[in-house]
Amino acid sequence: MEEEYKSLKVNKIQTKMEELNMALNFMGAVFVRVTDLEQSLRFYSDILGLQLRNIEECGRIANYIINESSPLITLIKTEGYQAQDYPTFNLNYNNVLELHEKLIAQGVKVGPVKNWSSDRNVHIDFDVYDPDGNAINLIEWSAR
Repeated sequence: MEEEYKSLKVNKIQTKMEELNMALNFMGAVFVRVTDLEQSLRFYSDILGLQLRNIEECGRIANYIINESSPLITLIKTEGYQAQDYPTFNLNYNNVLELHEKLIAQGVKVGPVKNWSSDRNVHIDFDVYDPDGNAINLIEWSAR
């Protein structure tokens, strides 16, 4: 029943997109609101190891890139922002357990390591918190 519903829903969406001559190409960016851009730049560059692509001319927006085909991670300086304490995206790393220990040793706020499995993969992950308290899930997985 659930599979039939999903198939029907997907077919309707595809038909509507074809009628409108629309095609989804890729995901462009994930937006992260921060209150202190300078402090966040250090965290995302030095702690997470992301590559800074550019800082926009307005000085309130910074774009990070993982590789040429990945979405950008865009930091946006926002006054009075309430951080999200649950992750809205994850980053895939190798050696997540070692990374967890390294971050703890550096005094970075991290959540507990979780081990779990899905139909396809075995996962090891934990959340790390940026200077504003935004949760980012760091994950490693392998095929079952």
